[in-house]
Amino acid sequence: MKNSLIIITIALLNFGCGSRGASEEEQPDAGLPDTTSASKPASDQITISAEQLRAMNLQTGAATQTTVNDEVPATGTVDVPPQYMASISPLIGGVIQRINVLPGQKVRKGETLATLQSLDFIQMQQDYLQAVSQLTYQQAELQRQKTLIAEDVGAKKRLQQAEADYGSNRALVSSLALKLKSLGTSVVSLKDGTLVPVMGITSPIAGYITASNVHLGQQVATADMLFQVMNTDHKHLELNVFENDAFKIKLNQTILVNDAKLGKETIRGRVYLVGKAFQGDARTITLHGHVDNEAQEARLVPGMFLNARILTGTRIATTLPEAAVVRKGKTGFVYVPAGQPRTYKRIPVGLGVLENGRIEVITPVALTQVVTTGAYLLEAEMTKGEGEEVE
Repeated sequence: MKNSLIIITIALLNFGCGSRGASEEEQPDAGLPDTTSASKPASDQITISAEQLRAMNLQTGAATQTTVNDEVPATGTVDVPPQYMASISPLIGGVIQRINVLPGQKVRKGETLATLQSLDFIQMQQDYLQAVSQLTYQQAELQRQKTLIAEDVGAKKRLQQAEADYGSNRALVSSLALKLKSLGTSVVSLKDGTLVPVMGITSPIAGYITASNVHLGQQVATADMLFQVMNTDHKHLELNVFENDAFKIKLNQTILVNDAKLGKETIRGRVYLVGKAFQGDARTITLHGHVDNEAQEARLVPGMFLNARILTGTRIATTLPEAAVVRKGKTGFVYVPAGQPRTYKRIPVGLGVLENGRIEVITPVALTQVVTTGAYLLEAEMTKGEGEEVE
């Protein structure tokens, strides 16, 4: 009886193990996909259907060797020469009595921008008139002493004193006349004894008022900047080039400016001056460029930010139509037939100069057959579903 129980127990154990093994072996056939046996396409290849091929209308061609321009990127602004800009401050302190202009207004050279009331200015006119009057007396006294000496009845010491007084006062008159002229006052109008109550603040150049920092009754000093005037008759390109490219820049090289703010037209210019020292932590060198076309120059606005290219030479490069390259920043991809029907391989390439609808590609692979039309359609099909969340 004891032996019979042992035999039954062993049989039951064997039956249980056998059933569990069979369940595990049969589990893959229970309706779940068997991913271990599915063949995945290469990550850089794509095979499309015949219908997709007809819809995409893919066209292929070969890369060509093209003469391209070497170029250096540059950034900067539109500026005017220093002699075309003026910051206007009073030459004497006082109170603003009148303002004649507003920002943006066009002014002529010598035009009065504002008037200034100054007690120092009035005192200077008074000093000039007194010095002129004294000079007339001293001139007569000098002549009298010369006559006395000639008649041998005068003292030589008095003649010397009269000459010294006359010379000193004449210098004072000349100095005061120059000061008044600098302040915009004609000394000729003062000779009749009429003093000018206010002084005019005038513009030293013709141009436009770009800044006005005054109001009526304002007390101003010689250190205060009251107005800024800019003459926009001549504008230039003030560009910066990084240290690594500075050695490529030469005089008279072509500058190209493509900017959406300026429309689709390319503005062309020339390198006119090249800086001789690097500036700031960014280690850039400044260059000064002139615009070739006056009509294009007129469209520029001082202070406008620019992205420019400087053509530094020519060379032979491998190029493709721009539509053949799927751009990803400074690099990109091209698609080439993979040797199987309707199968294309994606090849990474470096990118260089873009010129006349063709772009330079840098790759060790010979691009004898490349998808030139429809590359972006293949890229869209290749990346379809990427980034989607799995439920």
